[in-house]
Amino acid sequence: MITMAKNKMLVVYNICGISGKDNSDYYVDAINTITSQDCDDYVLAVSACRNPDYQIKKILENCKVDFVNSIDDVLPVNITFNSTVREAVKTFGDFEAFLYLDSGVKFTSKDQLSKLFSLYESGNYGMVSAQVDSDFGWCWFGLNEYSKPILQEDLIIPVGKACNLHCQIFSNEIFNYYNNVLPDIFRSYCTESTFSFINAAIRKKWIVSSAVRVHHAFNVPAGRPDDGDGIDGHSSGFKAPPGTWDDVFPPHSMKEIIQKEDGTKYGFGYEELRSIKLHDPECFDLDGYCINEQLKTFLKENLFLKKENFNYDTINHKTYKRR
Repeated sequence: MITMAKNKMLVVYNICGISGKDNSDYYVDAINTITSQDCDDYVLAVSACRNPDYQIKKILENCKVDFVNSIDDVLPVNITFNSTVREAVKTFGDFEAFLYLDSGVKFTSKDQLSKLFSLYESGNYGMVSAQVDSDFGWCWFGLNEYSKPILQEDLIIPVGKACNLHCQIFSNEIFNYYNNVLPDIFRSYCTESTFSFINAAIRKKWIVSSAVRVHHAFNVPAGRPDDGDGIDGHSSGFKAPPGTWDDVFPPHSMKEIIQKEDGTKYGFGYEELRSIKLHDPECFDLDGYCINEQLKTFLKENLFLKKENFNYDTINHKTYKRR
């Protein structure tokens, strides 16, 4: 058993009951692949959005979870995940890193969590992603998703590119600067296209592990294309068509944000796969770090909700802590 220092990492498994489906048997199996990992002393949290009480009870009775944040409001996963991070920090104290797991993820060998965290500790990384066996986002690199490529070496994500958010570590430095882990203006899609900029702005890198490839199951709603939205359909629960890039909370508008002169001047890009807004490479050095101090301020001001627009303290929720 590999022991990490207390509060090294908060592991958050994200579930959602908006669809009305009962995926609780899958949740239990998936969570038990976390607790069977060969590392110890992380805090395991479940972030639940509109899941009925019987599902929470099943998880508590069948899994060794430390903390559950059960949210009653209909909210997007960016906000519910951020809420759970905030509540866990209040309860357990600060963490060095946060691991986001979507509901479809299962670890497939017992050393995957320790390998992922070891990679995180080995360099100046703001985000560390695992490969997944479906919906990785290979299209960002000109590859066919269904050919299921496998990395032979770790991949540094270049500025302007991305991979999909399924199993990913976030540095506490992101949380400390932006006051949340995930940019929360987004109601559904396209969050990942901002990640390389969020990292570069605080002089961090984003890397994908060649040693860790986890299973990812996802649900494809009837009559809709595969959008890789996990087994719960949390993003698609907000009824934005897959591929929508301007589905954000008012008063924000991505159409307005991408036209702001400051964003262009300081190196912001967005959904570059579809050429929505291309960044200026002159704003970044050869290591991919932003060469100005203004980009991080622009991102914080424009991609993260202000308290007057959304107050996390007013979310209706219940928390459970293992005794």
